Amino acid sequence: MTAKTSVSTTKLKNRRDELKNQRRWRSFVSVTRTLLIMSLTGGVFWFLTLPEWVIQDVQQINIEGNELLTDDEIRGLIPLQYPQSLLQLSTKDLTEALQKKVPLANIVIRRELLPPNLTIRVTEKKPVAVAFAMQVDPKTKKMALQQVGYIDIDGIFVSNELYQNLAQQPELKPTLRMIGTPQTYLAYWQDFYNLLSQSAVKITQVNWQNPTNIILTTELGTVYLGAYTSRFPQQLMVLEKLKSITSKIPRERIIYIDLTVPEMPSIKEKKPPKEDDKKN
Repeated sequence: MTAKTSVSTTKLKNRRDELKNQRRWRSFVSVTRTLLIMSLTGGVFWFLTLPEWVIQDVQQINIEGNELLTDDEIRGLIPLQYPQSLLQLSTKDLTEALQKKVPLANIVIRRELLPPNLTIRVTEKKPVAVAFAMQVDPKTKKMALQQVGYIDIDGIFVSNELYQNLAQQPELKPTLRMIGTPQTYLAYWQDFYNLLSQSAVKITQVNWQNPTNIILTTELGTVYLGAYTSRFPQQLMVLEKLKSITSKIPRERIIYIDLTVPEMPSIKEKKPPKEDDKKN
């Protein structure tokens, strides 16, 4: 009986020692894993924040492909805080942020680690119209028609603060002038401009100051449209048919063409000169 008790006690002691060793090992593994994770985290943070991988200021950003916008204009629109880790930078977020601020058809961003810099290659969307609106003239303090910005084919408005390069190259400016508050017509822009650009009659200006009577300046003269409606394509078709009218009525005698009711177009003419006036 005593021998059996002694064996059982030994087994229990060995079992307890075994369990203690297992707990010690698990504790060692847990501590080691924690230290390893902390070391890796610290190492990654140290690696990402090395001066060799960080952009310290905006001058480390190279701009390529731009013609209308200056390098500094594009740099000024980049939403980064400096110093900025190159490896932590999200090119997707940066691309989306830039496209919201300025009309760019394509953006390619390239990181370069040695030396650390960022290269942004852009493809610009050229404006198709110059926007004018009534504003207070800072010199005369009176309301006057002034250029306020540019509009691209998708209806993105860019204020005069940008496109400094374009201001120095008037030959690159679009010929179409839009007059009125941009917010009143930009909502219709894509459809409106698409139709306008296909017109067989050359149109150089759209006056949208009064949304109930949009006025076009065309090669045939001034054209009244009334409000912008779904009948705009029909109005342009009628205008095209009137191109031959200048062979019957001299262009200088046409005061305006009224297409507010496209089924019944009318032409307001100047009175022809009297015979006595011709002789004089």
